[in-house]
Amino acid sequence: MTVETIMSFRLEKLKPTDKVCDALRIMHTEQIRNLPVVDENEQFVGLFGIRRLIHLLLPKAAQMEHGLKELSFMPDDLGELYDRLEDIGQRPVSDFLEKKKNLFFCKPSTPFPKVLELLNESRDTSLPVIVVKGKKNKLVGMVSAWDVLEKLVVNVYAAEKDKLQDTCMEKEFEADSVKD
Repeated sequence: MTVETIMSFRLEKLKPTDKVCDALRIMHTEQIRNLPVVDENEQFVGLFGIRRLIHLLLPKAAQMEHGLKELSFMPDDLGELYDRLEDIGQRPVSDFLEKKKNLFFCKPSTPFPKVLELLNESRDTSLPVIVVKGKKNKLVGMVSAWDVLEKLVVNVYAAEKDKLQDTCMEKEFEADSVKD
């Protein structure tokens, strides 16, 4: 089994110029954690995801490279969070992307065990599926931990259903044998 058999083809995509507030609206409405960002030629630019958004909502002192690690002393004011969200909401997602060099990605031909390894090593719960042609990285889909789980559950359910049907058929055969 390869990524191609489990990846999502129909994607919500962003352009680099889309605003953070629009990305947030899509993420909320569609219940998506990561949105791929592509240029006008459908070339993969990066991901805008929920982890990045959460990071942006942290106080500036916690966002710095060697920033505060303990934040419990800071005020718990939702107004400040709303203000930060409003500030970043009008900015383009391109300002806040997880860039290609920091991301794991896979190809449609990536074997199932390898995608499990990549998802395990990744900081995100989904991976862009890319077709590389020369220096161009064309986004063709996304594969998420949920896609993997769903495929496993469907396969396990199908196997259990087949096993149950076999057991029922055996019992019917035994019942028919006893009647004869």
